[in-house]
Amino acid sequence: MMLEAKRIHYRYNRSKEWVLEDISLEVNAGETVGLVGNSGRGKSTLGKIFAGQIEGYEGEVMLDGKPIPRGVYCPVQLIYQHPELAVNPKWKLGKTLAEAGEYDDGLRKEMGIREQFLNRWPNELSGGELQRICVMRALKPQTRYIIADEISTMLDAITQSQIWNIVLDYAKRNNIGILVITHNENLAKVICSRIIHLH
Repeated sequence: MMLEAKRIHYRYNRSKEWVLEDISLEVNAGETVGLVGNSGRGKSTLGKIFAGQIEGYEGEVMLDGKPIPRGVYCPVQLIYQHPELAVNPKWKLGKTLAEAGEYDDGLRKEMGIREQFLNRWPNELSGGELQRICVMRALKPQTRYIIADEISTMLDAITQSQIWNIVLDYAKRNNIGILVITHNENLAKVICSRIIHLH
């Protein structure tokens, strides 16, 4: 299975300049690929295109040669840098997890998500705790690819290491491909099998 972008072009409304111009890349099942570049190069925009969050682009995004099915159970899951933007502030976190479908309670414990967290509102958790919820929500049986957009940038070093170890181990056990979007090339060198530079 392969997640593939072919000749992607995208520009913001009313802009004459392309933020993404003729970009093609692929991520194979079970592969961890780094997408590295400075801020403003369109890395996050490309991640949102992969995950179906953005329309109006030119080119194709395909999963195993076919259009990607969208919706709650989309096999391509995007994890944002800022977890507070990815959850509904009017939902308790138990509902947020349940809305994403079935999840492994053992994995919840491994992620350090305490049972009492599920009865709390998003603003009652720290950024690291909330990011664990968002990562957990993406690691579900239907997931075949993860777009990880700067998911550890805002976290302390210990939490970064814990989350990446869990994500990489889960991906290896389930043959999940990961696109790691980051400006941190050192991180990409440690966790990725290959790196693509977006200039």
